[in-house]
Amino acid sequence: MARKIRDSTIFKACHWFVGTRSRRRALLRVAVVILIIPLVLQWLLAYVVGRDARLLPPELLQAKNVLIVTAHPDDECLFFSPTILGILDRNRAINGGLLVMSTGNNYGLGETRKQELKGSCSALRINPSRCEALDHPSLQDNPKVWWDTELIKSKVKEYVEKWEVDAIITFDEGGVSGHINHRAVSAAVSEYVVGDEKAPPAYKLVTTAVLRKYTFLFDLPLTALSFSWRIITAVFYPSEKASPEVSSKALIANTWHRYQRTRNAFASHDSQYSWDRHLYMILSRYVWFNDLKRIPAKGMAS
Repeated sequence: MARKIRDSTIFKACHWFVGTRSRRRALLRVAVVILIIPLVLQWLLAYVVGRDARLLPPELLQAKNVLIVTAHPDDECLFFSPTILGILDRNRAINGGLLVMSTGNNYGLGETRKQELKGSCSALRINPSRCEALDHPSLQDNPKVWWDTELIKSKVKEYVEKWEVDAIITFDEGGVSGHINHRAVSAAVSEYVVGDEKAPPAYKLVTTAVLRKYTFLFDLPLTALSFSWRIITAVFYPSEKASPEVSSKALIANTWHRYQRTRNAFASHDSQYSWDRHLYMILSRYVWFNDLKRIPAKGMAS
């Protein structure tokens, strides 16, 4: 009896929503708006205002050598591709570099994944000569081991000096997926930037809740809320300069062409391709847009 009453209540509620033509029209309008807003925002950020300094700080767009620091081969295209392509495509004078802290050898595929990484770098316009996957005994892919942050710091500093890096991009404290190796990389880079006055400006990729992570473009309006004034002013008053306060964060979206290149980059990681990754390359917000926050440097207000 209780089930019948419950089912009847649900039926009545559904009938109320769609029971009249006016309500159906109202629901249709709401659905159209929900679909259109993310698409318009993506188009606006990718094609119209993407170069504006209030959305893509000069510290990144005007750098000479940008270094992306990750934990495993394929992190660069699963998480960072909108940022990598958004920067390197908009300023072709920039040299991109990728430093991966391990070969991803958790299943004995380290050498294969190192080779696959080169193809991914080429698709992302990173010169293979600046596409490095380390194979240190203390930095092996392991979802249960927190890596030595002092060791990571020394490696990051080594490549910053070697490649004359003037901007760094890495994970935030959540590591996007929560992987312990990702979080160790984030901690190490943050410690390096905070503790070394000579460290270049560094930005971290913002981690979101799992439900938001797999919402295609539908998370973009929520993400863009904190950038709303920047987006509006960028439309009417474009600028290539920004104050330090404005340079504290970034919002970068993929064009359709860059999204296709993201897929091409991940296709290079043949050993990692599986049915769920097919879905990921469509549904994940991280292949469509990135929001970054600057890591406060030594002596810099947070």
